[in-house]
Amino acid sequence: MTTLADRVALVTGASSGIGAGLAAMLAAEGARVVLAARRGKELERVAAGICRAGGVALPVVTDLADDDSMARLLMRTSAELGPVDVLVNNAGFGRWKPLEETSIAEWDHTFAVNVRAAAYLCAAVLPGMQARRFGRVINIGSEAGAAIVPGLAAYCVSKHALRALTEVIQDANHDNGIKAWVICPGFVDTEMGEVVPGANPLNFLRVSDVVDMARYLIRLDYNVKLGPEILIRTMRNPMTA
Repeated sequence: MTTLADRVALVTGASSGIGAGLAAMLAAEGARVVLAARRGKELERVAAGICRAGGVALPVVTDLADDDSMARLLMRTSAELGPVDVLVNNAGFGRWKPLEETSIAEWDHTFAVNVRAAAYLCAAVLPGMQARRFGRVINIGSEAGAAIVPGLAAYCVSKHALRALTEVIQDANHDNGIKAWVICPGFVDTEMGEVVPGANPLNFLRVSDVVDMARYLIRLDYNVKLGPEILIRTMRNPMTA
């Protein structure tokens, strides 16, 4: 079983929801965790909870649509905790709009957060992972990245692209101790789930469902291959009462 003792984990979108849950789980598994998001107060709250539980957490306010901000995130991570062993690209942005109603600015921002930031961070940390012959990359996708959802045009296309990015990483790193997955959950009881018109949150997945899957993947023996796509769906229809 893989252990994360003394490893460094970086989690984006860590101020709430899935990101906060994943950060707490990684800290409980022994990793020193860097928390990245735009909301400073929320990041401090998540970090304080991890520290109270005996973990190590470094909150870094970061704008994932800004290259300089991401560069500063990586510099602080390296300087204060060390090189990244586990990268979790969780931050996401979405608008419930069909293609014909989605502006180019909305397309650009969706891809900047959901795909470009993940590619930037993966490209930055992979050389070090390859040199150390250890790395774990978890990208948080969506059921909309495994199926077509016309009402979520830009988000849907961006999550399909994130799946392709994950497969590129996985297929290029079979023999050097690096694993990559894209977890694709359906609707989850987070702030982002609130944008879905007519949905029933009582039938949504829970944050803990995604966290438990990530924990399972990270603990897998090196010789076990899954994915890269890990689809998590609800048994109950989230669009019905």
